Amino acid sequence: MQNQDKFLKQFKKLALLDKNIRLVTLEGSRVNKKAKKDKYQDYDISFFVPLDKMKDFLGLNEKQNFNECKNLPKCILELEKSSYFKKILMLQMPECMEFYPPDLPQNWISFLVLFESGVRLDLTIIPLEDLKNYYEFEPLSQALLDKNGLFTHTISKAPFSITHLSQRSFDDVCNEFYFLYSCLKKALLRKQFILSNHLLNSLRKALFDLLSFKIGLNFGFEIWLGKEYTNILEFLEEKEVKIILKSFNTATLEHIKKARKKLEILFHKNAKFVAKKSDFKLFPYRKNVKRYCKILGKL
Repeated sequence: MQNQDKFLKQFKKLALLDKNIRLVTLEGSRVNKKAKKDKYQDYDISFFVPLDKMKDFLGLNEKQNFNECKNLPKCILELEKSSYFKKILMLQMPECMEFYPPDLPQNWISFLVLFESGVRLDLTIIPLEDLKNYYEFEPLSQALLDKNGLFTHTISKAPFSITHLSQRSFDDVCNEFYFLYSCLKKALLRKQFILSNHLLNSLRKALFDLLSFKIGLNFGFEIWLGKEYTNILEFLEEKEVKIILKSFNTATLEHIKKARKKLEILFHKNAKFVAKKSDFKLFPYRKNVKRYCKILGKL
Protein backbone atom coordinates (compact mmCIF):
# COMPACT_ATOMS: atom_id res chain seq x y z
CA MET A 1 0.00 0.00 0.00
CA GLN A 2 2.91 2.35 0.70
CA ASN A 3 4.13 2.12 -2.90
CA GLN A 4 0.59 2.54 -4.17
CA ASP A 5 0.22 5.76 -2.21
CA LYS A 6 3.41 7.10 -3.78
CA PHE A 7 2.15 6.31 -7.28
CA LEU A 8 -1.26 7.85 -6.64
CA LYS A 9 0.40 11.02 -5.35
CA GLN A 10 2.07 11.37 -8.76
CA PHE A 11 -1.31 11.43 -10.51
CA LYS A 12 -2.74 13.93 -8.03
CA LYS A 13 0.34 16.12 -8.47
CA LEU A 14 -0.17 16.19 -12.25
CA ALA A 15 -3.81 17.16 -11.81
CA LEU A 16 -3.01 19.92 -9.34
CA LEU A 17 -0.63 21.48 -11.87
CA ASP A 18 -3.16 21.35 -14.73
CA LYS A 19 -6.22 23.58 -14.38
CA ASN A 20 -8.09 21.59 -17.05
CA ILE A 21 -8.23 18.47 -14.88
CA ARG A 22 -11.09 18.95 -12.43
CA LEU A 23 -11.41 15.44 -11.04
CA VAL A 24 -9.17 12.36 -10.76
CA THR A 25 -10.58 8.91 -10.00
CA LEU A 26 -9.18 5.45 -9.37
CA GLU A 27 -11.03 2.36 -10.61
CA GLY A 28 -10.73 -1.40 -10.83
CA SER A 29 -8.98 -3.90 -8.61
CA ARG A 30 -7.15 -1.27 -6.54
CA VAL A 31 -10.54 -0.03 -5.32
CA ASN A 32 -12.08 -3.47 -4.85
CA LYS A 33 -11.39 -4.68 -1.31
CA LYS A 34 -12.17 -8.26 -2.34
CA ALA A 35 -9.62 -8.32 -5.16
CA LYS A 36 -6.29 -10.00 -4.52
CA LYS A 37 -3.47 -7.51 -4.27
CA ASP A 38 -0.22 -8.23 -6.07
CA LYS A 39 2.68 -6.50 -7.79
CA TYR A 40 1.09 -6.89 -11.24
CA GLN A 41 -1.97 -4.71 -10.65
CA ASP A 42 -2.54 -1.91 -13.16
CA TYR A 43 -3.36 1.66 -12.28
CA ASP A 44 -6.79 2.47 -13.72
CA ILE A 45 -7.05 6.25 -13.59
CA SER A 46 -9.54 8.72 -15.08
CA PHE A 47 -9.04 12.45 -15.60
CA PHE A 48 -12.20 14.55 -15.98
CA VAL A 49 -11.83 17.61 -18.19
CA PRO A 50 -14.59 20.02 -19.34
CA LEU A 51 -15.63 19.08 -22.87
CA ASP A 52 -14.74 22.50 -24.29
CA LYS A 53 -11.20 22.13 -22.88
CA MET A 54 -10.54 18.56 -23.99
CA LYS A 55 -9.10 19.29 -27.42
CA ASP A 56 -6.63 21.74 -25.97
CA PHE A 57 -5.75 19.25 -23.23
CA LEU A 58 -5.13 16.54 -25.84
CA GLY A 59 -3.11 18.82 -28.13
CA LEU A 60 -5.74 18.87 -30.89
CA ASN A 61 -6.87 21.81 -33.00
CA GLU A 62 -10.54 22.76 -33.31
CA LYS A 63 -10.97 20.93 -36.63
CA GLN A 64 -9.61 17.61 -35.37
CA ASN A 65 -11.74 14.86 -33.86
CA PHE A 66 -10.79 13.09 -30.65
CA ASN A 67 -9.97 9.89 -32.56
CA GLU A 68 -7.23 11.81 -34.40
CA CYS A 69 -5.21 12.11 -31.20
CA LYS A 70 -1.71 10.72 -31.73
CA ASN A 71 0.14 11.49 -28.53
CA LEU A 72 -0.23 11.34 -24.79
CA PRO A 73 -1.28 14.51 -22.95
CA LYS A 74 1.82 16.51 -22.04
CA CYS A 75 1.21 16.09 -18.33
CA ILE A 76 1.45 12.29 -18.62
CA LEU A 77 4.79 12.56 -20.40
CA GLU A 78 6.05 14.12 -17.18
CA LEU A 79 5.76 10.70 -15.53
CA GLU A 80 8.85 9.57 -17.45
CA LYS A 81 10.88 11.83 -15.17
CA SER A 82 9.68 9.91 -12.11
CA SER A 83 11.69 6.95 -10.81
CA TYR A 84 8.38 5.22 -10.08
CA PHE A 85 7.48 5.07 -13.77
CA LYS A 86 10.60 5.65 -15.90
CA LYS A 87 10.58 5.49 -19.70
CA ILE A 88 7.42 4.75 -21.70
CA LEU A 89 7.97 1.51 -23.62
CA MET A 90 4.63 1.18 -25.39
CA LEU A 91 1.42 3.12 -25.87
CA GLN A 92 -1.98 2.02 -27.15
CA MET A 93 -4.89 4.37 -27.88
CA PRO A 94 -7.92 2.12 -28.55
CA GLU A 95 -10.29 4.95 -29.53
CA CYS A 96 -7.84 6.11 -32.20
CA MET A 97 -7.55 2.74 -33.92
CA GLU A 98 -9.10 2.08 -37.32
CA PHE A 99 -9.31 -1.71 -37.34
CA TYR A 100 -10.65 -2.32 -33.80
CA PRO A 101 -13.88 -0.53 -32.79
CA PRO A 102 -13.75 1.54 -29.58
CA ASP A 103 -15.35 0.29 -26.36
CA LEU A 104 -15.80 3.64 -24.63
CA PRO A 105 -18.65 6.16 -24.98
CA GLN A 106 -18.37 9.04 -27.44
CA ASN A 107 -15.79 11.72 -26.56
CA TRP A 108 -14.02 9.44 -24.07
CA ILE A 109 -10.44 8.54 -24.94
CA SER A 110 -8.08 6.10 -23.28
CA PHE A 111 -4.32 5.67 -23.17
CA LEU A 112 -2.85 2.30 -22.21
CA VAL A 113 0.76 2.88 -21.20
CA LEU A 114 3.56 0.43 -20.37
CA PHE A 115 6.47 1.88 -18.37
CA GLU A 116 10.03 0.65 -17.96
CA SER A 117 9.43 0.18 -14.22
CA GLY A 118 6.89 -2.56 -15.00
CA VAL A 119 3.91 -0.33 -14.25
CA ARG A 120 0.92 -0.30 -16.57
CA LEU A 121 -1.30 2.77 -16.59
CA ASP A 122 -4.81 2.67 -18.08
CA LEU A 123 -5.69 6.36 -18.31
CA THR A 124 -9.08 7.58 -19.52
CA ILE A 125 -9.85 11.21 -20.33
CA ILE A 126 -13.56 11.86 -19.79
CA PRO A 127 -15.68 14.98 -20.34
CA LEU A 128 -16.63 16.40 -16.95
CA GLU A 129 -20.21 16.61 -18.20
CA ASP A 130 -20.34 12.78 -18.39
CA LEU A 131 -19.74 12.23 -14.67
CA LYS A 132 -23.16 10.66 -14.04
CA ASN A 133 -22.70 8.26 -16.96
CA TYR A 134 -19.30 7.36 -15.55
CA TYR A 135 -20.90 6.11 -12.32
CA GLU A 136 -22.77 3.46 -14.33
CA PHE A 137 -19.82 2.67 -16.59
CA GLU A 138 -17.36 2.30 -13.68
CA PRO A 139 -19.38 1.19 -10.63
CA LEU A 140 -16.19 0.52 -8.68
CA SER A 141 -14.42 3.88 -8.33
CA GLN A 142 -13.23 6.48 -5.85
CA ALA A 143 -12.08 10.08 -6.11
CA LEU A 144 -8.39 10.83 -5.64
CA LEU A 145 -8.74 14.55 -6.25
CA ASP A 146 -11.98 16.52 -6.60
CA LYS A 147 -11.37 20.23 -7.19
CA ASN A 148 -15.05 21.16 -7.38
CA GLY A 149 -16.63 18.69 -4.95
CA LEU A 150 -18.60 16.99 -7.74
CA PHE A 151 -17.93 13.32 -7.01
CA THR A 152 -20.91 11.76 -5.21
CA HIS A 153 -20.61 8.10 -6.20
CA THR A 154 -20.82 5.39 -3.54
CA ILE A 155 -19.79 1.80 -4.23
CA SER A 156 -22.74 -0.57 -3.99
CA LYS A 157 -21.93 -3.96 -5.48
CA ALA A 158 -18.58 -4.92 -6.95
CA PRO A 159 -18.56 -5.93 -10.61
CA PHE A 160 -17.84 -9.60 -11.28
CA SER A 161 -19.85 -10.55 -8.19
CA ILE A 162 -22.34 -13.38 -8.59
CA THR A 163 -25.65 -12.49 -10.21
CA HIS A 164 -28.64 -13.10 -8.00
CA LEU A 165 -30.70 -16.04 -9.19
CA SER A 166 -34.08 -16.05 -10.88
CA GLN A 167 -35.95 -18.66 -12.90
CA ARG A 168 -35.43 -16.60 -16.04
CA SER A 169 -31.68 -16.11 -15.63
CA PHE A 170 -31.26 -19.80 -14.80
CA ASP A 171 -33.23 -20.78 -17.90
CA ASP A 172 -31.23 -18.34 -20.05
CA VAL A 173 -27.96 -20.00 -19.04
CA CYS A 174 -29.30 -23.52 -19.67
CA ASN A 175 -30.67 -22.45 -23.05
CA GLU A 176 -27.35 -20.83 -24.01
CA PHE A 177 -25.30 -23.85 -22.98
CA TYR A 178 -27.29 -26.36 -24.99
CA PHE A 179 -27.62 -24.16 -28.05
CA LEU A 180 -23.83 -23.79 -28.05
CA TYR A 181 -23.59 -27.55 -27.56
CA SER A 182 -25.49 -28.08 -30.82
CA CYS A 183 -23.32 -25.54 -32.65
CA LEU A 184 -20.19 -27.31 -31.44
CA LYS A 185 -21.54 -30.65 -32.66
CA LYS A 186 -21.92 -29.24 -36.16
CA ALA A 187 -18.42 -27.72 -36.12
CA LEU A 188 -16.97 -31.08 -35.05
CA LEU A 189 -18.81 -32.88 -37.84
CA ARG A 190 -17.34 -30.40 -40.29
CA LYS A 191 -13.90 -30.90 -38.71
CA GLN A 192 -13.59 -27.14 -38.17
CA PHE A 193 -10.84 -27.13 -35.57
CA ILE A 194 -10.54 -23.39 -34.87
CA LEU A 195 -14.31 -22.84 -34.71
CA SER A 196 -14.69 -25.90 -32.48
CA ASN A 197 -12.16 -24.47 -30.03
CA HIS A 198 -13.95 -21.13 -30.02
CA LEU A 199 -17.32 -22.75 -29.35
CA LEU A 200 -15.88 -24.93 -26.60
CA ASN A 201 -14.60 -21.79 -24.88
CA SER A 202 -18.08 -20.27 -25.10
CA LEU A 203 -19.58 -23.49 -23.77
CA ARG A 204 -17.20 -23.40 -20.81
CA LYS A 205 -18.17 -19.78 -20.14
CA ALA A 206 -21.86 -20.78 -19.93
CA LEU A 207 -20.85 -23.57 -17.53
CA PHE A 208 -19.05 -20.99 -15.38
CA ASP A 209 -22.21 -18.88 -15.33
CA LEU A 210 -24.14 -21.84 -13.96
CA LEU A 211 -21.41 -22.75 -11.48
CA SER A 212 -21.49 -19.17 -10.20
CA PHE A 213 -25.15 -19.73 -9.29
CA LYS A 214 -24.19 -22.84 -7.32
CA ILE A 215 -21.38 -20.98 -5.59
CA GLY A 216 -23.80 -18.21 -4.67
CA LEU A 217 -26.21 -20.72 -3.16
CA ASN A 218 -23.42 -22.46 -1.22
CA PHE A 219 -21.28 -19.51 -0.12
CA GLY A 220 -23.44 -16.40 -0.55
CA PHE A 221 -23.99 -14.05 -3.47
CA GLU A 222 -21.43 -11.49 -2.30
CA ILE A 223 -18.57 -13.80 -3.29
CA TRP A 224 -16.24 -12.06 -5.75
CA LEU A 225 -15.24 -14.41 -8.58
CA GLY A 226 -13.05 -11.93 -10.45
CA LYS A 227 -12.91 -10.79 -14.04
CA GLU A 228 -13.60 -13.66 -16.46
CA TYR A 229 -14.21 -15.90 -13.40
CA THR A 230 -10.54 -15.75 -12.39
CA ASN A 231 -11.21 -17.15 -8.91
CA ILE A 232 -13.97 -19.65 -9.66
CA LEU A 233 -11.84 -22.79 -9.21
CA GLU A 234 -11.27 -21.90 -5.55
CA PHE A 235 -14.93 -22.60 -4.81
CA LEU A 236 -15.36 -25.87 -6.71
CA GLU A 237 -14.91 -29.50 -5.75
CA GLU A 238 -11.62 -31.17 -6.66
CA LYS A 239 -13.28 -33.41 -9.26
CA GLU A 240 -14.90 -30.41 -10.92
CA VAL A 241 -11.60 -28.56 -11.06
CA LYS A 242 -9.90 -31.53 -12.74
CA ILE A 243 -12.63 -31.75 -15.39
CA ILE A 244 -12.41 -28.04 -16.14
CA LEU A 245 -8.62 -27.94 -16.31
CA LYS A 246 -8.55 -30.98 -18.57
CA SER A 247 -11.06 -29.29 -20.90
CA PHE A 248 -8.35 -26.80 -21.89
CA ASN A 249 -6.41 -29.64 -23.53
CA THR A 250 -7.80 -29.11 -27.04
CA ALA A 251 -4.93 -30.02 -29.34
CA THR A 252 -7.11 -32.25 -31.54
CA LEU A 253 -10.78 -32.59 -32.49
CA GLU A 254 -10.90 -35.76 -30.40
CA HIS A 255 -9.76 -33.83 -27.34
CA ILE A 256 -12.50 -31.26 -27.98
CA LYS A 257 -15.13 -34.01 -28.27
CA LYS A 258 -14.08 -35.50 -24.94
CA ALA A 259 -14.01 -32.08 -23.26
CA ARG A 260 -17.48 -31.29 -24.61
CA LYS A 261 -18.86 -34.52 -23.19
CA LYS A 262 -17.30 -34.02 -19.74
CA LEU A 263 -18.39 -30.38 -19.51
CA GLU A 264 -21.95 -31.30 -20.46
CA ILE A 265 -22.16 -33.95 -17.75
CA LEU A 266 -20.83 -31.43 -15.24
CA PHE A 267 -23.33 -28.83 -16.42
CA HIS A 268 -26.28 -31.22 -16.14
CA LYS A 269 -25.30 -32.29 -12.64
CA ASN A 270 -25.09 -28.71 -11.42
CA ALA A 271 -28.22 -27.59 -13.28
CA LYS A 272 -30.18 -30.23 -11.37
CA PHE A 273 -28.65 -29.03 -8.10
CA VAL A 274 -29.51 -25.37 -8.73
CA ALA A 275 -33.03 -26.22 -9.92
CA LYS A 276 -33.75 -28.34 -6.85
CA LYS A 277 -32.19 -25.88 -4.39
CA SER A 278 -34.04 -22.91 -5.90
CA ASP A 279 -37.29 -24.69 -6.80
CA PHE A 280 -36.80 -23.86 -10.49
CA LYS A 281 -38.23 -25.63 -13.50
CA LEU A 282 -35.59 -27.43 -15.59
CA PHE A 283 -36.67 -27.40 -19.23
CA PRO A 284 -35.77 -30.41 -21.45
CA TYR A 285 -33.02 -28.67 -23.43
CA ARG A 286 -30.63 -31.55 -22.78
CA LYS A 287 -32.95 -34.24 -24.10
CA ASN A 288 -34.02 -32.26 -27.17
CA VAL A 289 -30.56 -31.03 -28.15
CA LYS A 290 -29.01 -34.47 -27.78
CA ARG A 291 -31.74 -35.79 -30.06
CA TYR A 292 -30.93 -33.03 -32.55
CA CYS A 293 -27.22 -33.90 -32.42
CA LYS A 294 -27.99 -37.54 -33.19
CA ILE A 295 -29.98 -36.42 -36.22
CA LEU A 296 -27.03 -34.31 -37.40
CA GLY A 297 -24.76 -37.32 -37.08
CA LYS A 298 -26.99 -39.36 -39.40
CA LEU A 299 -27.30 -36.75 -42.17
